[in-house]
Amino acid sequence: MKATGKRFFTNAMTGHLMAWSILLGTLWPARALAQETVVVGIPTGAENALEFVIRSDQDGAVLTHYGYLTHIFGLADEALFSDPTIRTEATAHFTFWATTTLTARQELGNLIITTALGTLTIYFNDTPGGDFNNPASFTRGRPIATYSVRHHNVLTVLAPNEGITLGVAELAQLSAESFALNAGSHRLGRPGLGARLQASGQGRRTQVEPLKAFVLLGAHVIVTER
Repeated sequence: MKATGKRFFTNAMTGHLMAWSILLGTLWPARALAQETVVVGIPTGAENALEFVIRSDQDGAVLTHYGYLTHIFGLADEALFSDPTIRTEATAHFTFWATTTLTARQELGNLIITTALGTLTIYFNDTPGGDFNNPASFTRGRPIATYSVRHHNVLTVLAPNEGITLGVAELAQLSAESFALNAGSHRLGRPGLGARLQASGQGRRTQVEPLKAFVLLGAHVIVTER
């Protein structure tokens, strides 16, 4: 009886251990998989890393840039919007805000060439709500990436208050925080990443003195230093 009882106890413990092993073997990989963070926005080739819709407001020497992202390499474009059939600032999960200050200005004929320095922050919004009539709405959400910016812009004046602009910005990424999208953990870029933004659009001067103007632009970013 003692031997039988001992065998029963041993078999029971073995069964419990096997059950725990199966349970842990099932749960731990799933938990590890759920916690894995996927890095996006860093193509291996020359593809666009990011694409933007931008409005820039100038007030004297200070410029404010804001808008939303329409493409992040590694994510489906439709995933960037709460309603994939209406892809506007109102449904954009990813918005941005940047400020730059002019450090140089030159004129030649109908060209105005400027340089500016500043910073840019990208935000993730679980519940989108961007509104170009309310610029501060683009700073809602959680900051997920920050960059230092050196911006070079060429404005071709077409009329006294209108012009076409082409701008290039050198971006150096300063920080990257993870965000959750579609039940997955992601991180946009990484600190130390170098990139170049190219933007083009049309602008209008709304006040001569002190100078006030705005520009509407489309832009894309390519990675220059991984």
